[in-house]
Amino acid sequence: MRFKQIVQIMRGILPFVLLLSMLSGCASVSTNALELIGQPAPEARLMMLEGGDVAIRAKDGRTKILLFWATWCPYSRGAIEDFEELAREYANRRDLSFYAVSVDNNQDIAELLGRISEQDLRVVQHVFSGNDIQDEVFLSLRGKTIPYAAVIDKSGFVRFLDIGVSGLDDYLATLD
Repeated sequence: MRFKQIVQIMRGILPFVLLLSMLSGCASVSTNALELIGQPAPEARLMMLEGGDVAIRAKDGRTKILLFWATWCPYSRGAIEDFEELAREYANRRDLSFYAVSVDNNQDIAELLGRISEQDLRVVQHVFSGNDIQDEVFLSLRGKTIPYAAVIDKSGFVRFLDIGVSGLDDYLATLD
């Protein structure tokens, strides 16, 4: 085959390869994350954007709803808006805490703060370690793709894991 023919073939295939990579999300899907459901949550802490931290396994009478997202992930833009809407819907539930866990890196802090303001993300609590997708909590919950949602119950057990927030609304409706 001649070089020009190879280039023509590659030009024909390239758009499909790009489309498939865009549809696959921002990372690969975890195959073993579901094994965590029903198990004690990992001993990990959320580093709050405003300072301080929160243990995800703390038996403090609050169910922790987490959404892992990033400013660089196109799928996260809609997911974080939906998550904020859920947090507003359940704002009267003092036993629920919504945490938006940014998996951006330290260089993206200005963009993160801008996105929080631009999208009016006021109800969710913001978490930021600056460790990108190497975030301790993300990895301890076997996160491989974002957006990624997790629910840790009042007793410190993992009760829900899903990609995005689509199933989160249905799950929250089952809580008493």
